[in-house]
Amino acid sequence: MPDNAALAGFCIYGFAAGSPSTAGYLFSVLVIGAAIVWLRRGALPDLLAIALAIAAILHLAGGLINVGQGVLYNASIGPYVKAPGTHLLQYDHVAHASVSFVTAFACWVVLAAPHAATYHRRELVILAVGAALGLGALNEVVEFLATLAHHGAHVGGYRNTGRDLVCNVIGAGAAGLVITKSHATAA
Repeated sequence: MPDNAALAGFCIYGFAAGSPSTAGYLFSVLVIGAAIVWLRRGALPDLLAIALAIAAILHLAGGLINVGQGVLYNASIGPYVKAPGTHLLQYDHVAHASVSFVTAFACWVVLAAPHAATYHRRELVILAVGAALGLGALNEVVEFLATLAHHGAHVGGYRNTGRDLVCNVIGAGAAGLVITKSHATAA
């Protein structure tokens, strides 16, 4: 499977490059993968399985690939906007929004969709989006602990956490709209 090859590749790269976050990133991806396997009732749709693999790769690459004096999560294009150190388009922002989008769909498929026939769909969409936001917040706690463990290395500060949470809301909210719209179109 390509996701297992990517996980092994990032593991080897992270340890070879001496990245102090390698074990933490790998552990988080393995825990999320195990939770999905434990919670799912059947096979995941192919597109969702591919999207989850890409989300894991984005996460691992962001924290483990060195770019300049930092990691890929800190890489950006475009000019600074308002606050110094804030770019209009930063890898971290795109990764958080896209991973939250995929996570909301995974939460929908695993937690909510099996109950869509017996419960109000709107509430289930809110459940899926809320679960994705909770997982995003949990990720921010892990980043905070990594910052403490690695003396502030490459995760950011309060502004970064705030921007990450905003990007999580954008991604998960967009997924909620797509799920709602897909049901409205199908009906």
